[in-house]
Amino acid sequence: MEQNSAKSRQELLQTSYDVASKGMNDNFGVLLHLYDICVGKVLSKYDLYPGQPKILFALENYNILSQNDLAELIGVTKASVSTSLKRLEKNGFVKRMRDEKDTRCIRITLTEKGRQYAKWCKIDMEMIFTTMLQGLTNEQRALIPDITKSMLTELESLRRRLNN
Repeated sequence: MEQNSAKSRQELLQTSYDVASKGMNDNFGVLLHLYDICVGKVLSKYDLYPGQPKILFALENYNILSQNDLAELIGVTKASVSTSLKRLEKNGFVKRMRDEKDTRCIRITLTEKGRQYAKWCKIDMEMIFTTMLQGLTNEQRALIPDITKSMLTELESLRRRLNN
């Protein structure tokens, strides 16, 4: 009887976890979707596409990067960076220049317009994040760094497994 009771508790706990997990999974999916919509609206006023702010922010931090270094830094393919850089260059956000020491190497840097847009874009992205946190208590906000760090660690682990 005690064994059946333990098994029932285990099944009940698993069922509770499944229900909570499904609700959390659905909510997280909706959260990501709404975040993407808001980011898209913000970026459209700057004539930017979703992956491009990462490039602007990386160049803002490092000043000058090669295309390969940029791709590695932001975690995307060289082809993806190449496509984004063409658009960014066409719109006057970045410029390409030959490396003075190695003329085979092309370096990427922000234009003044790119620097300004990176700053404005960062402010708007912070506004989106701040808005998401408005309904949370200070205690809930205090938990976010640890929770997101744990989630990032697990997703990074999954990404490595999927790449192998």
